[in-house]
Amino acid sequence: METEGAKGIYSIETIWFEDEDDFGTVKPDQTSIRPMLSMFRDSYLRVPVVHRDVATRPELEFYVKKWCSYPMRYPILHIGIHGVRHGVKLYDGTTVELTEIAEWIASTGVSCANCVVHFSACGALYGTDTDVFLDACGFSAVSGYTKVMYPVWEAWPFEMVYLGLLQKRPTYRLTPKELRRVKSDLHDTYGPALGKLRFALRVKQT
Repeated sequence: METEGAKGIYSIETIWFEDEDDFGTVKPDQTSIRPMLSMFRDSYLRVPVVHRDVATRPELEFYVKKWCSYPMRYPILHIGIHGVRHGVKLYDGTTVELTEIAEWIASTGVSCANCVVHFSACGALYGTDTDVFLDACGFSAVSGYTKVMYPVWEAWPFEMVYLGLLQKRPTYRLTPKELRRVKSDLHDTYGPALGKLRFALRVKQT
């Protein structure tokens, strides 16, 4: 049973890489954020975790809208997909604009108050208007990166810290006030890493 204050993480992830061996045989990709999520699930906090794999646009839309069924239990929506400017690029080659993802969420009519959406996606927030997530959907904050990172796991140790600070907030509700405290903690303690990764945390104004 999770502890009081544990904030569920709902993670949607793509296939990151596939490689060929010396004989030209494609080897299954093993790169995944699942071990990181397992650390939160198996910690003393017993954080609720849902992990879903996607490869196509319909799959992404389905699971994003599925998250909308229970945003209060899983207030951290984590999307781990290859990033491009303003969007994400799926394994099948389809590019989906971040604003489209926001429109899918808004179309359900669900309130995303006290929730955070994080794009673990290279450069997806570069020049992106995130107000649609904050205003139309009502998220407390949207976060991600404004530059390309390779390999992708370069950012994952930082994400452990970031997700940990979200869990550290004493209340179950991830309000804009709580997110501003997280942002301050990140800058005070991990400022150099934020600059290197070009991490952005944009908090709703209240």
